[in-house]
Amino acid sequence: MRPLLQIALDLTDKKRALEIANLIAPLVDILEVGTPLLKAVGVEIITSLKQLYPNKLILADTKTMDVGKVEAELVFNARADMMTVCAAAPLETIKAAVTKTQTLNKKIVVDFIGVENKLERGREIVSLKPDYFNLHTAIDVQQVKGKSFEDIDLFRKHFNIPLCVAGGIIPEDIPKFMPYKPAIIIVGGFVTKAKDPKSAVIALKKEIERAL
Repeated sequence: MRPLLQIALDLTDKKRALEIANLIAPLVDILEVGTPLLKAVGVEIITSLKQLYPNKLILADTKTMDVGKVEAELVFNARADMMTVCAAAPLETIKAAVTKTQTLNKKIVVDFIGVENKLERGREIVSLKPDYFNLHTAIDVQQVKGKSFEDIDLFRKHFNIPLCVAGGIIPEDIPKFMPYKPAIIIVGGFVTKAKDPKSAVIALKKEIERAL
């Protein structure tokens, strides 16, 4: 099964984010309002993107750590289709966000960024029935330790929850994790920092097709 391709608009400039979205939207499945963009511009950017691209999924990367219901209401009222909650958040927060998401027939991603014992934490969260687990290597961690995709294989063996993979992904990385059948591939800087974002997305899609 072909994974969905999600591009993270991890920018702080609304104009540039919309320019990139215009270039790549026809080629991708999910447009992510990255955390920096959400903080810089507010939830209005979610509404703008959904109005421009009504047939695309819009994910708000809230990285929720508290008030799960409130943050879910904020982004879904702004017409987001998906949101994120941190695996490191209290279970009560994750449950509140998941429950509200399910009530509204939306989708929620649990992001394991910063979690040391991911497998143990996954066992604690799985009963809450989120839609996705995101195995995300933080940018700061990549710079020190590099990239690793071993957790995807581990999670695939232990959990029956669709997996996302994120963290500095470039086309050359795709064959390393495609055997583990991720549901969503999340790419940010390779596209948003490229001189030609559209060509960058095309390069990613070629590698995905080659690895199927």
